[in-house]
Amino acid sequence: MQGNLGRNSITGFGMYQIDLALRRDFALAGRGTFQIRIEAFNALNHPSFADPFRFLSSPLFGQSPSMLSMMLGTGSPGSGLTPIFQSGGARSVQVSLRFRF
Repeated sequence: MQGNLGRNSITGFGMYQIDLALRRDFALAGRGTFQIRIEAFNALNHPSFADPFRFLSSPLFGQSPSMLSMMLGTGSPGSGLTPIFQSGGARSVQVSLRFRF
C-alpha cells in the first residue's frame, strides 16, 4: 500500500568536510626543484553520517547508525578507495615528496 508522502520527503544528512593542503618548493643547485606537500582531509574530524533508516518497521527509523564513508562502498581490492580515504571518512593526512628536474 502506498502512502501520500511526497517524493524525497526524507533526506539524508549533509556532508561537511574541510580539506587543507600546504606546499613548499625548494630550488636546488642546478636545474632541479624539490617539493614537499602535506594534505589533511577532514581536518576538523567532523562526523558525516549516512542516510537515516527509511523503513517504518525498523526500530532505527530516522536514525543513522553508520558513517557516510561506509555507505559509499568499500571499494574494490587494490583500487585505493577504502572507506577511510573516501569523502565523509575520518581525518587522514598524506605527505608527498617530489623531485623535478
